[in-house]
Amino acid sequence: MPNMNIPRVNGRIVANAGTASSYYQKNKLGKFTDKNFIETMLRTSPDQYDKAMIRLFTDTRLYSNDFVDLVMNSGAPFVSNDPNGVFTYKIKKRAELPKIMVNLADTTPKPGIDGQTFDLVFDKEMFAVNDVISAHRREQEVLIQIVSDFEPYQNFFKYTCKAVGESTDYVHQRFLGVGTEYFKIGMLSGEYTTSWSSLGAIDGSLEVVNDVLQQYGIEHTITDWADATKIGVKYDAAGKPINDITYYSIAEIDINGQPINVTVGWEPTVSKLMRMEMIRMKANTLMWGRKGNGVDEKGRPVRAKAGLWQQLHLGNVIYYDRGQFSINLLRSAVGDLFYNRVRIEDRHVKIYTNRSGMELAATAMKKDFNGSGFTVLASDFLDSKSNGANGKDRRLNQGYAFQFDHFMTVETGLVEFKELEQLNEHATFLELGPNKKTPPIYIILDISGEGGSNIRECKLGTRPNMMYKYIPGATDSNIAKMFGNLATSKDPYDTILMKDWAGIFLEDPTRTILIKEYPQL
Repeated sequence: MPNMNIPRVNGRIVANAGTASSYYQKNKLGKFTDKNFIETMLRTSPDQYDKAMIRLFTDTRLYSNDFVDLVMNSGAPFVSNDPNGVFTYKIKKRAELPKIMVNLADTTPKPGIDGQTFDLVFDKEMFAVNDVISAHRREQEVLIQIVSDFEPYQNFFKYTCKAVGESTDYVHQRFLGVGTEYFKIGMLSGEYTTSWSSLGAIDGSLEVVNDVLQQYGIEHTITDWADATKIGVKYDAAGKPINDITYYSIAEIDINGQPINVTVGWEPTVSKLMRMEMIRMKANTLMWGRKGNGVDEKGRPVRAKAGLWQQLHLGNVIYYDRGQFSINLLRSAVGDLFYNRVRIEDRHVKIYTNRSGMELAATAMKKDFNGSGFTVLASDFLDSKSNGANGKDRRLNQGYAFQFDHFMTVETGLVEFKELEQLNEHATFLELGPNKKTPPIYIILDISGEGGSNIRECKLGTRPNMMYKYIPGATDSNIAKMFGNLATSKDPYDTILMKDWAGIFLEDPTRTILIKEYPQL
């Protein structure tokens, strides 16, 4: 594999990964055999192991997963000390206004007329004497004054009220229905007033119990016979096996284009393959896991946990029929959730989608643009491969570019589409839709306008990083030599074991939107 220049946020790096045999270990790559730097990294910097391995595999193009990157870059992991993965956390909650539970004046045609008092029962103790309250700031012309402290009424709070107005004014019954919310406008006071208002409704938090953490792992056994015979192993031109180890070479590039901070190391190729499989399993578990019960190989109960996809269905889910996706659907869905939540100037939506979703969104934006009545010049979208030189007719060498990847409306603000490769993957033909494409999926993780991602990785506090164990037998493998020829049994095989804990949780499902077409299986 040749060196690759890979752009990074803070510059460029040059990364290289390849395989070599025991022959190269002793010759060309002899300096790499001093230590297995992957294992050294796990032992010396366990807190950095996960991100370091993701970066290593991404930089060397061995394996990358944008969904795992998204999760790991979404803030500090939530650490649970319960191996069962049960934990509590708090989310922001808007204040709940008092609601009328019982209208004790429901038989009175004109409550409050001629200064008469009437009683209302609310579900919360939130008003004080002399408070002026309303159910509709624009349409309720006659407001209500609280004229007494509350009295217990079953499990609620009864207030004596009075209409604020002339003797002929009264409160219409349409504003006194059960379930009607009321809020404080202000208060009435005079020269000798001694009863004043109190603190009103304030936003708070809601404590939520979640259960998303689970264990997963992989093992691989290599017999001494297989290691000695190298069955199925590829050989180079010199007849040497080429997949005993994998080596890495990563270097930062300075402003002069010279490599600095060169990192070089190696590990057994089978170990590399196992780590790649662990990342794949983690990505699939975090995205596609389903909550439920199962059993292990001994019949003992085990618990499966929900991935992001299942948790998204606890939030706002919008289905559409095939062929009915449009920009107006996004305007309606996003605009409704933004309303009274985020100012128009602060609205910004990032939609994660798959490849077919990108294509469908581009088509929908183009259709919406064409239907807007704009007049455009075709020449602004045309190019040609030649300028008519050498006798070529430039009219026969035209191309055009007319594509969309974002749009902006009053209801939504700026809407950007970002492809998430994890949503493109498929394993069965049943998962494919028409034209052998996965059906379009649109995910909005946070509609609150607070700038967060609304997802967090969950880890076990006592096992924050992957566990790597080597169980040596009576073999003469290179891996055994790495551990000083230690044997724990007479069994003619070595076993490598990797285990980890993974979980993901959606902090507030009400801030998410999942848009997908009705499934057609």
